Amino acid sequence: MASTRDSRAWLYCPGNHPVIPSLLLTAIKSVLNRLTTLLTAGLLLGLLSITGIVTSLSNKTLDGLFVLRGPIQPSQDIIIIGVDDDSLAALGPWPFPRKYHAALLDRLRQAKVIGFDFLFSERSRQDTIFNRSMETSPPVVLASVRNSDKKILRPAPSLNNCFGSGHIEIILGRDGIVRKAMLMEKADDDSLPAFSLVMAQAASLSQNQFPHAPILINHYGPEHTFLYLSYIDVLRGKIQEDFFKNRCVLVGAEAIGIGDSHVTPFTTYFQTPGVEIQATILNNLLQKAWLQPSAPLLWLGFLATGLFCFFLWPGKTEKFNLVINLALASALILTSIFLFRRDLFFDPVPALLFLILCYLVHLITERIWTARRIYSEMLSLDNQLAQGLQLVYTNIPTQVFNLKPPPDSGGVRQHLARLQAGVKALSLQHHFIENLLSKELPPLILWDRTSGNVILANAMFNTFWKTFSPRREALPQLTDFFHLLKNNQPREASTIADIISPGQPGSSTTLDISLSAHGRKKFFRVTIHSVVIDDIEFDGVLALLTDVTEIKELEQLKDEIVSVVSHELKLPLTVILGYAEMLAGNLQGENRLYIDKISEQARRLNKLIEDFLDVTRLEHGSREIKQLPLDPIALINEATDLAGQVAAQKKITLKQILPRRATPLIGDASLLLQMITNLLDNAVKFSPEQTEITVKLVEEPEKFILCVADQGPGVPAESRDLIFKKFNRGKQEPGREGFGLGLNFVQQVVRKHGGKIWLDPETDSGATFYLVLPKKNTLPNHLSK
Repeated sequence: MASTRDSRAWLYCPGNHPVIPSLLLTAIKSVLNRLTTLLTAGLLLGLLSITGIVTSLSNKTLDGLFVLRGPIQPSQDIIIIGVDDDSLAALGPWPFPRKYHAALLDRLRQAKVIGFDFLFSERSRQDTIFNRSMETSPPVVLASVRNSDKKILRPAPSLNNCFGSGHIEIILGRDGIVRKAMLMEKADDDSLPAFSLVMAQAASLSQNQFPHAPILINHYGPEHTFLYLSYIDVLRGKIQEDFFKNRCVLVGAEAIGIGDSHVTPFTTYFQTPGVEIQATILNNLLQKAWLQPSAPLLWLGFLATGLFCFFLWPGKTEKFNLVINLALASALILTSIFLFRRDLFFDPVPALLFLILCYLVHLITERIWTARRIYSEMLSLDNQLAQGLQLVYTNIPTQVFNLKPPPDSGGVRQHLARLQAGVKALSLQHHFIENLLSKELPPLILWDRTSGNVILANAMFNTFWKTFSPRREALPQLTDFFHLLKNNQPREASTIADIISPGQPGSSTTLDISLSAHGRKKFFRVTIHSVVIDDIEFDGVLALLTDVTEIKELEQLKDEIVSVVSHELKLPLTVILGYAEMLAGNLQGENRLYIDKISEQARRLNKLIEDFLDVTRLEHGSREIKQLPLDPIALINEATDLAGQVAAQKKITLKQILPRRATPLIGDASLLLQMITNLLDNAVKFSPEQTEITVKLVEEPEKFILCVADQGPGVPAESRDLIFKKFNRGKQEPGREGFGLGLNFVQQVVRKHGGKIWLDPETDSGATFYLVLPKKNTLPNHLSK
């Protein structure tokens, strides 16, 4: 039940309590759909993380960032002494006797700290020598490792002069690449530090705090990136002892046969020895340059995706969404590259996967809802199509066009059958309309008023345009067609502007134009209609052209005949008037009355001929329009004096509302005087006795406005469109004289001066005429003549 107090669609429960407005229901449903999209994408991301796909992609991303950054120079305070193939060839098989290590320590007395990346978990007879050398050497760090039984293999107790020991274990990824290191290991109810961490502590860095969680190793490059010396070269004294002054020295295996090597992100052909990985970790600790994850940026990426899902994607096109998603993905990747060069690792993979999954779920959801809407629209259109086809079958003779009704069975088959029937019916209707437009109607064209583009044109208009267009080009734009009208019709330019401007639905204007083609002049009557369709917000202009050449030629012939006859009548009338005046002076009584009647009717006929000739001269341009400055106030006063004699006989008052002075008006004084006189005579003729006629002049910057208002019976609505026609005398009344040429003459004079005249349609009583005259005639010379 709908509430009458609110125009919104409220839903009511049986207790007559409003539950939720329908708009709010739609908003809640939209929010739930977007939340569902985010939750679904989150679950999918969790599944990918459980299966290890996210970790694998993150590792590949980390490797790619290393390669993209390229090798960088490590610290020069770290030196690697490697047991290489030359050392094995010179000193024998591995492991070396510990006396060699003792001798090596004697060469490294100026080092800051020394680390042996070897296991010394078993006793040896040479431990005394090695232990004594460690007592007098810089701090020595030995290696420990966890065996297969999870037990820690520490250095032999006989080597108790070492600074300490640390585990040399590293964390391998699923793909066998070294990316992380554990700084602290659980060992026998105690914690065992990493080998590189103990070396850092031995280098007087014990006050620094290091994370207990695994760290991301910041690799510097492929193998031999650090300073490297051969074990045998150092042992034989080929390297000066002061070269090792205040430097951290790592001794480890470099020979391939020993097997202590691993894969790093920089590995191409040869794996990186374990001692170099320990050197990398030590360098990270010394410079605090291990890779630190940036979790806040990851959450910002998730937040941006959520905002896109909630506020951006639903209201934008797929193309826009794709561009904005690519922009966000690019920003995440570029941010990761930028931060990586500053020893910060922002993993863009989870955020990118979340973005991709969210958008895919969003697209799938949109497709599902679109499919539902399409199905609903299909049912609605199917019903409309069925009703439309029923109407078509009712009105088209199906026995002629062999149209069969669609089957009544439901489903897609019925829908397709109705579509096929609809297509066939539309084809028939199109054939009807095309035949009607092409063969049965005169030239016709329809434009869109806003753009000026052609919407529809029949074949007759195509023929017309190709025949009379100056350039024989394609169908004209709206402005091109009106330029043709403007250049070929004897009306003022303002009429064209009025036609182009928006009009009321159904309004129309008629123009007569003359065109020449193939040496023959043709006349066309152009009817311009305003076509407004509110349902589809269409505003158009329709032009219909009718060939009136034969009618115009007949009118021209008629005018020529009347003109000749009028001229031929003037001479006999002049003779009759002359002899009548001569006889009038010699006759008395009844004979004088007869001769006066003859003179009166002769003068009346002469006035008709003069008025008709004046109108004809104006229409055909044979009357030259003078362009001289004149005083409009004096002109009105003179016309008022001329009409005042007849007005006085009917006791009619002529009231003037004029400005004290006015600027000059450019025009033909005699024509304008006769025009105003005709208006006043017409007002006096139709006004009852003892009434008032008002003459008002208003001056504006570019024009004069003249108003003549009487208190007569007015003009009936059905006669208002005819008052300016020739020989129109309005409603016939006994004793009222006239030939119906006065207002037509007034209209011709106004047009020749570039103005316009109209009858006020809203006057309750009497007739009010308005004339607008520009101060300077703007019509072209060929139109004003």
